[in-house]
Amino acid sequence: MANRTKNALPKTRSPEEWSDFFRCIETRYPTQARNHALLYLTYLTGLRIGEALALRTNNVDLDRLKVHVTRGKTGERIVPLPSDPELVRSYSRWIDAREAWAENDLLFVTRSGEPIRPSAVRRSMDLYGRRSGIGHVTPHMLRHSAATEMLANGAPPIGVQRVLGHRSLRTTLETYAHACDTHAAEAMLRRFSR
Repeated sequence: MANRTKNALPKTRSPEEWSDFFRCIETRYPTQARNHALLYLTYLTGLRIGEALALRTNNVDLDRLKVHVTRGKTGERIVPLPSDPELVRSYSRWIDAREAWAENDLLFVTRSGEPIRPSAVRRSMDLYGRRSGIGHVTPHMLRHSAATEMLANGAPPIGVQRVLGHRSLRTTLETYAHACDTHAAEAMLRRFSR
């Protein structure tokens, strides 16, 4: 895997493109319901795919709007969830379907109750990307898009760092400087438009 050059922007898609992507997943089928729940949760939270696949059923609390990440690259963390009716529908649809599949507490499983492999997620995303017309997409693009959207919507970088589980604020700022640049221009405009 090639190293990303220091000034290369992370690959993202727009919220409209992601909307098209999620809309093309036929959630009436259990496997698709699972994929939608997994990918939508990943998109909303910016989790790494390995973190999402390691979640247990008790790690997602829709009542308290939080996800407890226990197997993060940088240790445990709590990630807040937005109050999003689509998340509730998607998650509930999957939990209902999951009951017939799994006897363990792993949240996202195959029909035989086994853990899902990241490669299977990538293949599914590629299929949905082509089907929706947005092209090639990856689990990490969900994460990059989430971070970019948080910053573009005014979230403080330190909050984004904590949500993403970066060890240092510097990592967040260097990776997502393009989103912060927009805020710098807006701040100057507000400062001098009095």
